[in-house]
Amino acid sequence: MLGRDLPLAATVALAIVNGSDFSPASDTVNSYLSIFARGSPLYDGDLIYYLTWVVITLMTLLIAGIPAALYERVRGLQQSTPGSLAIWLLATVLLTLPAILRALALSED
Repeated sequence: MLGRDLPLAATVALAIVNGSDFSPASDTVNSYLSIFARGSPLYDGDLIYYLTWVVITLMTLLIAGIPAALYERVRGLQQSTPGSLAIWLLATVLLTLPAILRALALSED
């Protein structure tokens, strides 16, 4: 069970990091959500901030899962294996790398 849970937990943790303020996509997604929510009950600064975090996190998980899903499809697997979860983790690392580098650069200042 540890072989499947550890990569999955690391994938989710990295996606959460990518949803933070350090993500280069944070400002853009925040702007689009603000425009989309204008005139609705969702138009609140704090709510838009947290929706931005959630949207970026979920999109990171979805986009990073595409290579793993293609791998499973090509191999004809019925459920995720440690190999496909490792592919998902690697894709998440690549997507989150700009946010990690930005966070490290800001922490050195």
